Amino acid sequence: MNNSLQIKRSKKNELVVKCLSLFVVLSFFLFSILVGCSKTPATVTIVPDRTFYASFMSSARGIKLTPEFKSTQKYAELECHWTTEAGEFIGFTDFGKEINNQGETVLWSAVEHDMSVDIKDDFEIDLEVINKANSEVLASTKITIKSNKGVYEIKAD
Repeated sequence: MNNSLQIKRSKKNELVVKCLSLFVVLSFFLFSILVGCSKTPATVTIVPDRTFYASFMSSARGIKLTPEFKSTQKYAELECHWTTEAGEFIGFTDFGKEINNQGETVLWSAVEHDMSVDIKDDFEIDLEVINKANSEVLASTKITIKSNKGVYEIKAD
């Protein structure tokens, strides 16, 4: 009798081990699928050509800002939407406090309505990268510019 009881327990233990092993394998498989299917968020950063700009002393017309967009996804057409609280963006065909382009460098300057201005307060420049196919905002960022008597310095994050 003892022998038969040991055999039943042994078979029961084997079954438990097999079930646990199957559970672990299936859990790992499901986890791998979920992680593989998750979307990695896109990122964008604004890369300035200089960290400060003095409108009264500089031969430069402003600060050039270049978007650096990173994503694991591919998109047919992207749009960059730029806004500034002070000053304006200056371009060949587009200018003002708000412009859209396809990712080209923009030029920000301390001008408004074609006149040089002295901006008194710190301000932000915002950038959104948009999927033109469905108008989804894929990534956004901003930089802060510190104003001090005609000298404009990009604040470090």
